[in-house]
Amino acid sequence: MSTHLSIALATLRKRTAMILVAGMTMLATAPSAFAHPHVWIDANAEFVFENDKITAIRVRWLFDDLFSMTMIDEFDKNHDTRFFDEENTAVHDNAFAALSEFSWLTHLRKDEELVSFAGATDFVADITDDRRVSYDFKLMLETPLDPIKDAISLSVYDAEYYIDVAYTQVDPVLFAGAKNLSCHFEMSEDEKNRIYFDLVAPIRADVVCAAKVADGSSSGGLAPGDFVLVE
Repeated sequence: MSTHLSIALATLRKRTAMILVAGMTMLATAPSAFAHPHVWIDANAEFVFENDKITAIRVRWLFDDLFSMTMIDEFDKNHDTRFFDEENTAVHDNAFAALSEFSWLTHLRKDEELVSFAGATDFVADITDDRRVSYDFKLMLETPLDPIKDAISLSVYDAEYYIDVAYTQVDPVLFAGAKNLSCHFEMSEDEKNRIYFDLVAPIRADVVCAAKVADGSSSGGLAPGDFVLVE
């Protein structure tokens, strides 16, 4: 294993599971805005409903090319450009599990208060046809949330901004299992919860749900799929 990769994996476990491939000295001596980020993730999320309450969030990450190349070199032992069985376990144990300390870079709020996740399940790491590493996993809630009664928002970010997590442009937020609700999301910059020395306003997705009426339409609010997207 290369020295850079050894340092990277140590950093990954201790901080935010980010592989650092360059700039270690600069990061250690001058934490400036231009020194960050070093890893990029395209993310989307799916709210999972049971009995019209939110019980979990399915998350998908797609990493940038450079990080993916390092991950593939380290964990794809049989060089088939897939992560199966022991390889998937190795990715989980060495490059994912430590993220529990950082809420898996996924920040759920109820009435502006952070909600803790009970744990992460169903983890699968894979490699796309264009050789980008992906993670799929489910974050379970300790207590179901009522999107009618409570103000629910979701942000994806690394507070130290070593990793730039950004919602995908297509289907950034989805909803599954909301039988009697019509839900959509509204994107905005979260000025109340700025990160990285107050220099970055992460994007938040506010969930808006309304009860369906007899004809299947919403009883109020914007139509499903309507949202405000901040570039």
